[in-house]
Amino acid sequence: MKRQALHSLLEKYLENKCSQEELIVIEKLYGMLDRDDLEEIYPDELQTLEQKLWDRINLETGSSDQTHLSTPHPGLLKRMPLLTWFAAAALIAFTLITGYLFLNNHQDPQYLKFQALTNILEKKNNTSAPLRINLEDGSVVILQPSSSLTYPAHFSAQTREVSLKGEGYFLISKNPHRPFYVYNKNVITRVVGTSFIIKSNPATEETQVIVKTGKVMVCLNKDQHLNLKHLFNQNKKVILTPNQKTTYKKDNDDFETTLVADPLPILPVGSQSMPKAAYVFEEAPLTEVLNQLQTTYGIAFIIEDQELYNNTFTGDISRQNLYQKLDLLCHTIKAHYEISGTKIIIKTK
Repeated sequence: MKRQALHSLLEKYLENKCSQEELIVIEKLYGMLDRDDLEEIYPDELQTLEQKLWDRINLETGSSDQTHLSTPHPGLLKRMPLLTWFAAAALIAFTLITGYLFLNNHQDPQYLKFQALTNILEKKNNTSAPLRINLEDGSVVILQPSSSLTYPAHFSAQTREVSLKGEGYFLISKNPHRPFYVYNKNVITRVVGTSFIIKSNPATEETQVIVKTGKVMVCLNKDQHLNLKHLFNQNKKVILTPNQKTTYKKDNDDFETTLVADPLPILPVGSQSMPKAAYVFEEAPLTEVLNQLQTTYGIAFIIEDQELYNNTFTGDISRQNLYQKLDLLCHTIKAHYEISGTKIIIKTK
């Protein structure tokens, strides 16, 4: 079976030209990919997806020929028509692949689908104070009042998954080989090692994800069946870094991403990495001051007007918070700043 046949089938699917029989086959083929396969594919990478499918077909059927595919059981699967062979190969592989698709996950974590097979725990905070929960992997969740966390007594070897209602502050132990997923009514948050806050408002059905350290990916939590097109159209996802937050809004079914109200230093001023002297300037170019701020807070600064590059700054701004620093800086150079999404733009008055 030629590689071109797989390529043609994928293209035909994306162009909405498949027959019902072909649709069944392509959905089964898509099911051959596990979570790790999908996380490295971007929406415009059809060739990457095709190669992963081809490699997986060869792996599961025992074929090493890159031009023709051999069958796993020659006595049972003789030379078949294209669609029949693909259906057989896909069904065999589908029973072997147990990874759950992150981009097409259902509304509940994988472990909740198998409650009868594992020990599921639930902690509710019925007190008026935050409740600390220590997970088996070393991660910590600070659960706020009237909130609850559902999680397995033992995480799987591939992933760590929990479900949150309300608000929780997560400090996740780093493990790139076992990503951590937090399921919420509206969104799914994925991390490998970081600290962040998730807040839900039942009245407005809004959910906020606020990143303290590390990097977080947030996408909508919708009941998606296996659908190849969803992979290529997954534009409602957000990548967050420190001092950024995203808010899912029910009314427009989308995310609004911006900076947090009070950005905190990633490298605290006064520490060995960022001594106070680093914020004492003497006739320093504007770019030098902004580069220092960007290093400290992890926020991108943009100088909109060319003439501002000629300004210098003298002063000590080691004690102020970010916005106080910017107020003093802009007052000195006769400029002002605006927050645009996750960036700060410096403009002339």
